[in-house]
Amino acid sequence: MSVTPRFLATLLLLATPAAFAGNTLLTVNGKAVDRAQLDFVIKEQVRQGRPASPELARQAREELVTREVLAQEAERRLGDSESLRTRIDFMRQQALVNALREDFFLRTQPADAEVRKIYDDLTARAGEREYRVRHILLESEDQAKALLAQIGKGARFEDLAKIHSKDTDSAAAGGLLDWTVQGQFAPAFAAVLPQLTRGRVSEAPVQTSAGWHLIRLDDVRAAAPPRFDDVKPRIVEALIEQKWRQYVKDLQAGAVVR
Repeated sequence: MSVTPRFLATLLLLATPAAFAGNTLLTVNGKAVDRAQLDFVIKEQVRQGRPASPELARQAREELVTREVLAQEAERRLGDSESLRTRIDFMRQQALVNALREDFFLRTQPADAEVRKIYDDLTARAGEREYRVRHILLESEDQAKALLAQIGKGARFEDLAKIHSKDTDSAAAGGLLDWTVQGQFAPAFAAVLPQLTRGRVSEAPVQTSAGWHLIRLDDVRAAAPPRFDDVKPRIVEALIEQKWRQYVKDLQAGAVVR
């Protein structure tokens, strides 16, 4: 079992005698390791998707022993190192930030009316059609024009997408994007779609903030807005993220920096 740097930073922050006051699980070279640490490791692994089991508990115990052995050796060899103290301070600060963010997300719950308004605004802007398109994303207009010329000579759009597209998520599928309502594309991208017929490639490369696109329309259909209950979790998450960013800005604005 391995733990992430973020998890280790959090554990480092919490691994103090006051934080883990409870029953001793074991000792390593005479130093007590508290049972609460084991509970913490197991809880973190379960939160990341691993099922709770005796095997997980065994691996967590071994992880704690290994961590304690290495920590003791680091303290013995590097305890007076300024770089180590700096690293510990930084990791402790990062753990505090992570803990604050997680606590904020747990405690913040947008009002139903606020979530509904976002949903209504999104569906109103979505448009009446949704498109199934393929695209090839490139760094420069010259690259896009060169591929467009190859398509004009008979090269397969899908093959060029697999080889050249910067959009790695869609490149393997020949540039294919899932059904998407027009309003969810970048404005310049969306503006081209009504001009295309099925199977037709855009006459010129289209520029967005991501780069230069060649676009082919595969299909179009009347759009049906997603059910509110289906998209509500994503809207809630986006709203909390927005509130978190504002919370950070407010803290920064109120800080005394000299």
